[in-house]
Formats: sequence, structure tokens, C-alpha cells
Amino acid sequence: MAALLPILIAASVVPATPVEPNMWFTSKEHPKTALQVTRRGQLDYAIDVAPDGTAIRCDTPVHEGLDKDVCEIVMKRARFQPAKDDQGNAAFARHDVLVSFLMPGSKGRPDRSKLTIKVDSLPAGVVSPAYAKVAFMVDANGAISHCASTAGERRRFMQTVEALGPAACEALAKDYRPTPARNAAGAPVASVQSLLVKFETKQP
Repeated sequence: MAALLPILIAASVVPATPVEPNMWFTSKEHPKTALQVTRRGQLDYAIDVAPDGTAIRCDTPVHEGLDKDVCEIVMKRARFQPAKDDQGNAAFARHDVLVSFLMPGSKGRPDRSKLTIKVDSLPAGVVSPAYAKVAFMVDANGAISHCASTAGERRRFMQTVEALGPAACEALAKDYRPTPARNAAGAPVASVQSLLVKFETKQP
């Protein structure tokens, strides 16, 4: 635990905040592409963001077909409030997104967490699953530092517990390998990133 203290108690960083993300890609404007996403279930992409909040590039696991189409659509409108590093300076960022469209009558929502932690128990009054959102620095080689809790999304179907942040940061340092952001020239750079971590109680 002692080795992780520099990560847990470091000054907070601020991830890039998307501006009107619900307008980047809508089913009304792009019905055929939205239907393809719905049939697949969901689609992941990540945007590298410049220190001034400009979207630099959109990356997906697959760089063709539907994935490429969605990236081209969102890059026309994607913009952000700039990230801030541990010194309070504007910084590069990498913003992960999961896009999905629910059809009438469909059940369930996509799980936006990137890391799941199995625990024996959760704090009093917290039911499984619970979530914590953390923000952290990633250097050009992918090393993590300055991890701390950050405000989670307020969703009726998702229980975000800030007190779980330290445990999320500890697991992050051991089990998560982030992708470094890249600048406009394509070179890896230090960046601010964020992650949603899910906590589930172990089955008896």
C-alpha cells in the first residue's frame, strides 16, 4: 500500500469535459448509422484532445466500416473544456466514449465501466454493483500517476460512490494499461484521462 501513496494523495487533475456530447451523433440526423450501432449493441471510441479543447483525432478498435463512420461524424462537432494537469495547467487529454441507441422495448443499458473489481463487501447502504469515477495522469509511455476521485455522471440506473475512489485508484495502478494520447503530429504525450470502475460483491 505504501508504494501507492504518491498516486492516491497527489494533487487532483481535471479531465477534458465534453461540450454538448449528445449532439455529436444523433439517431435523428444519422438514422442508418444509428441503426447499425443499435444492431451491434454499442460502439467504443476515444478522442485525443488538445490543451485548448480541440478534438485532434478519433480512435476505435476497428478503423473501417461502422467504426470509421461514427468517428467521422463525431469529429465534426466534438469539442471540450480543456483538461488540467496536477499543476493546474491546460493539458492534453484522452476521452473515452461508449455510444449506443436503445430501441423501443429494449432492456438494459450498456456498461460504461472499463475495469471491474470484485470485493467481499461494499460500504453500508451501497448495493452491488457500485461505481467510482477517477481521473489521472498518463505519461507518454502509459504510466499512471496523480489518480483521484472525480465527479461521476448522475444516472438513475448507476450508483456512483466517491468513497470508492481510493480503492479504484489502487486497482488502476495494478490492473489497467491506458493508451497514451497523441498530439497532432502523432507523437505520444502526457495526458489527463478518466475511467469508470465497477465494484461488484463476490458471489457466496
